[in-house]
Amino acid sequence: MPVKALNIVVDQRFKSSPDGGVWSHTPPTYDFFEAALASFDELRIIARCSAVAAQPDHAKLVNGPRVHVIPVPGYIGPLQYLQRRADIATTLAKIARMDGAFLLRIPSQVAFLLAELLEAQGRTYAVELLTDPHDFFAPGVSPSGLAYLFRPYFCRRSRELCSRAITANYITGSATRAANPASAAKWVGSVSDVDLPPESFLTSGIAPPSRPLQIVTVGFLDLLYKGQDLLIRSLAHCGRIGLDFRLSIVGDGQSRQHLMNLARAQGVADRVVITGALGGSTQVRSYLERSHLFVLPSRAEGIPRALLEAMAARLPAICSNVGAMPDLLDPQWIVPARSEAALSQKIMEFSRMPERWQAIGFRNQQAASSFERNQLWPKRKEFYEAIRNSSSEATSSLLRSSELFHAA
Repeated sequence: MPVKALNIVVDQRFKSSPDGGVWSHTPPTYDFFEAALASFDELRIIARCSAVAAQPDHAKLVNGPRVHVIPVPGYIGPLQYLQRRADIATTLAKIARMDGAFLLRIPSQVAFLLAELLEAQGRTYAVELLTDPHDFFAPGVSPSGLAYLFRPYFCRRSRELCSRAITANYITGSATRAANPASAAKWVGSVSDVDLPPESFLTSGIAPPSRPLQIVTVGFLDLLYKGQDLLIRSLAHCGRIGLDFRLSIVGDGQSRQHLMNLARAQGVADRVVITGALGGSTQVRSYLERSHLFVLPSRAEGIPRALLEAMAARLPAICSNVGAMPDLLDPQWIVPARSEAALSQKIMEFSRMPERWQAIGFRNQQAASSFERNQLWPKRKEFYEAIRNSSSEATSSLLRSSELFHAA
């Protein structure tokens, strides 16, 4: 029996406006689903939603032709979840009875709950593991101050869903994949959900070596798991031992003022600029073009778009050893997560070898080339085809079992 619809659970919190638009500042948004629409007639995006009075600034549409959003009552953190648990359970019970295949992007509490309902009906699902829950739900990283208490639960449930999935895709590093094997899956892959348009691949190379050292980092500032605070403290130490630098933090969010206060307390406020929200990738690339070094000292990651865009722009990069970043960069430019001392030392090391900057950037661009849209799109489509085919087989098998039961 052909499966025509794909139901995708995502962990983002979307905004719905009175005109029927559903909006997000972060992927996945409508253009992300192009490959899935080549394999399915309809997509239903299952996510937490909250109503807003108008379209949020700089947000992108999630819904559109053949892509619909099925809202789940919104909540932030475990306390609000407990308050709305009954409404969430009622909504998910209805969703579990929808036709079509299911793709659960995890870790996600909504996905974990829905998986239980699907399993109770004998239905199958595919998974995409986006990040290592052990890292993401660590103290000081998780979206809620209390979420780290549930880290063992998120780790266990992620392993369980991977082990039971009929199709599994790992959007994270090789170590996380090894810790969460998909033993029952008919198709297993590591296909990124980040694809880069051709214009991301700059040919001019990095800015000519000069002083001050121009450093850039990119990421939303609602949560600081990207390590922007750690970067400021590390650069302040570099400044005290003689490094002349300027830091551009591209992004915006609730922690913006906190970061500027930290820069002032560290004595580097005159060397740090926070850009706020930019209008799109073109503006982000303009910051990459005039920088010498990209730094992303994340506490948790999957495959970060910001790093790939910097690599495509021929920028040298220094990153922490989480998610897929150790798989992307030369090991020389990987530092332990949360280590200000190691990050400071590595930045100083980089600053002393300007004759190598061009070669490092060129190596990074070559590594990023496999994420170019035209190369990645067929691989992404293969993943969705695997979901469709395995779900069709599972649905046919379930129907045959039901017919045999009734005949008996």
